[in-house]
Amino acid sequence: MNPSVSLSSNAHYDDFAVSFAERRDVGDEWNLIEWNKKHLEIDCHRLYYRTDHNGGKAMLHLIDRSIELEAGKLYFIPAFTILQSKIDGRMNKYYIHFRSNSPELRLHRFLSNQYFVDSTPMTEALFETVIDNYTKNTVQAGMKVRGAMQLLLSDFFKDSSSAHKDLSRFESVLSYIEENYSTDIPLSFLASKMNVSTIYFSNYFKATFHISPKQYILNKRLAESQRLLLETDMTISEIAGAVGFSNENYFSEYFSEKIGISASKYRQRALPKKRESIF
Repeated sequence: MNPSVSLSSNAHYDDFAVSFAERRDVGDEWNLIEWNKKHLEIDCHRLYYRTDHNGGKAMLHLIDRSIELEAGKLYFIPAFTILQSKIDGRMNKYYIHFRSNSPELRLHRFLSNQYFVDSTPMTEALFETVIDNYTKNTVQAGMKVRGAMQLLLSDFFKDSSSAHKDLSRFESVLSYIEENYSTDIPLSFLASKMNVSTIYFSNYFKATFHISPKQYILNKRLAESQRLLLETDMTISEIAGAVGFSNENYFSEYFSEKIGISASKYRQRALPKKRESIF
């Protein structure tokens, strides 16, 4: 396969919607990528695997940390986290952009700090399987993509806490929040969907996801505001209202506190001054 040939599609296979997958040699052009509406898919998760061992220094600047891409490691970059990419020299890498309805992936940055694992002898072949099949609309291709993606991601969850076992209990709650995050959602209503008291629900939710239900809803609003800032021409006031903030000033203060830069600077892809967990 020609590593410079890119493929573009939006193949959906159960929990994985692969929008882009390729192997590519990159250099200075990686520094010039505009992580804005000209380079969409901020809502995509990403898998990276660098194949060369003697190339340049490649960095991904995220909202809560900076990561150097090293050869021999597999990286899982959660959606809504990338701010800038930088490289000094050149590198060869595999990468996959994908979306997923899986709560384990959507909540990975809260349940784990593990953004990379060691590659295996199968890693390169698994990437090639996705590249070769994600644009094909057949049952066989779909099964190959699904299996390869599951194997690529599996090591990120081998040491997961018992919290992942409780995700199924929250399925109805998480689905409701996903569809109604921009509205006022009483905790008592969410608790009733699980037939438990409000206090028990709040404590159980926080023990499972390491954030409170309110923080989880705010995070969903924050993620959607990031997407709107990059993909639309809506004003900051309009975005604040669209994601459920009744007060633009509160939205601006909250965005700056959690992302590390103002909403307007984020739209320009500026780097925050600090790298700390957003919650």
